[in-house]
Amino acid sequence: MEQLLQAGLNVTAIGMGVVFVLLTLLVGIIRGMSALCRMLEAAFPAAAAAAGRASPTMVNQELVGVITAAIAAHRKRS
Repeated sequence: MEQLLQAGLNVTAIGMGVVFVLLTLLVGIIRGMSALCRMLEAAFPAAAAAAGRASPTMVNQELVGVITAAIAAHRKRS
């Protein structure tokens, strides 16, 4: 019985260790990509400005269209 408990604890510890290492690696990769994006944005400010952001009215009009289409599709099924 003790061997079974010990094996279960070993598997649990190994699993938790693997998950911890992979999540730590993922955080490091995300931070590295973020730093790379900041460096590229600083090196090429014109490209970042040209990309721009969508205006709130564009997003709102698109959202209104999507919601209207979803409501119409739902009413057709009902």
